[in-house]
This record gives sequence, structure tokens and C-alpha cells, in this order.
Amino acid sequence: MQIYIVSWSFSNSEDQLFATKEFCNSLNEEKINSHCDGFELINCYHSPQDGTGIVICKTENLKKLYKIFKPWRENYNLIFNFKPALTNEELLEIN
Repeated sequence: MQIYIVSWSFSNSEDQLFATKEFCNSLNEEKINSHCDGFELINCYHSPQDGTGIVICKTENLKKLYKIFKPWRENYNLIFNFKPALTNEELLEIN
């Protein structure tokens, strides 16, 4: 599985308010799984003051990431950037 760093930002503050409320409700109801088939959430960091954040996760492939984040993009106009990342050990291996 590949590690990805996913950054996000909102198009406007209204979408941020709706999405934050929905995310918190889902989190309280334990609907957000840290593990699902082919995906592992390592951590999620929020910067609510400017409507941005970072997700660090592992997934089988980029297609899986698009599928997982698609509803958030479509419903709340979130902009996502997906970047593959290396662990320290992987960096040592290639150098």
C-alpha cells in the first residue's frame, strides 16, 4: 500500500460550515472508519481558520482515493490534492 498526503481546501466559507458539521456528525456516529477495504486513515489534521486540512493515509491506489473523497468533493466543493509520500525507510532504500 502507498502512503498519500492529501491536502484540501474549501471554495467558500458556507461550504466549509456545512461540511464541518457533517464531518463532526459522522465522526460522533462513528461512520468514519479508519480502515476500510484498501484504505487506512493514519491521521487527519484540520485548520478551520482558513478552511484547509491534511489527511495522511495508506491506500492500494489513486483510484481508491478518488472514490473515497468523491462525495466530499461533489457535495461540499472541496478541492483535493493527492501526493504520494515515502517513509524514512523507503527513502533510505532508494538512496
